[in-house]
Amino acid sequence: MVLQRRLTAVGQIYFQNSPVFGAVLLLCLFLSGPPLALGCVLGVACASLAARAFKLPEERRHNGLYGFNGALAGVGLCAVYQLDGPLLLMVAGAGALTAALTCAAERARIPPLTLPFVLTMWLAGAAAQSVGLQESMPAPGGCGTTVVSYLFCSVGQAAFIGGAPLGMLLWAALARRHWHQAMWGLSGALFSWLAITLANQLWPGACIETQSTGAGINSTLVMLALGARECRWLSRLSAAGVSITLSIGLGAADIHYFTLPFILTIWIVLLATRLRDHAALGRYAWLFD
Repeated sequence: MVLQRRLTAVGQIYFQNSPVFGAVLLLCLFLSGPPLALGCVLGVACASLAARAFKLPEERRHNGLYGFNGALAGVGLCAVYQLDGPLLLMVAGAGALTAALTCAAERARIPPLTLPFVLTMWLAGAAAQSVGLQESMPAPGGCGTTVVSYLFCSVGQAAFIGGAPLGMLLWAALARRHWHQAMWGLSGALFSWLAITLANQLWPGACIETQSTGAGINSTLVMLALGARECRWLSRLSAAGVSITLSIGLGAADIHYFTLPFILTIWIVLLATRLRDHAALGRYAWLFD
């Protein structure tokens, strides 16, 4: 039962309440690099233990909603820094911190999404030198420019999974559960590829292609998140466009944004929906007088 809940939390990185999908994701992480899988397991375990210690709502704990940011932070830290004792301690602390940050965001009525992961990565970056963390060698090439490679690499890179073949395996597992949601996620990556390619043609000296991987990741996540909502396709494409624009802008400002464009875009969508519903309610308020 405990293993099932931990795997469910891992699957929630892609909005999947499924231990089977979580197991496939963990396998892809292991095949990308055993330290990534180790960081994921340690991060989700510490986040889940912290959520239990804080006595957070049981149903949400069992659904993995307090653990997936810890899993993602563990993977991210092991992807950025070399594996050693201080890093493992950092991963354990990061897991517990993400649970606390998720709880704080919920109490403030802010949708946490992957914000605890982003904040944890920023804090780790600020403290890296003082605790003796050593950066890993960056993986060359990003997601490339070939359309098929870019699409599935963008899907996998949302969880730091390298290479298109493993991204394709992960997408196949996602499609096995929710075909339409998987296709929306892939369309987000395709829209990003088209946008980046067109931007490079129009502004060849702007180096926009350097943000192609980040834009693909965030556009994919936006489409995956909105794939579970009843949104018109034009609204979904507009949201993906916002995330791509934010990725390019934050990258140009030399900000390590991770999934921040996805977070900001979903917040904008939720705010716009709330304002629209409020306006509609005001328009027909006389019916309730």
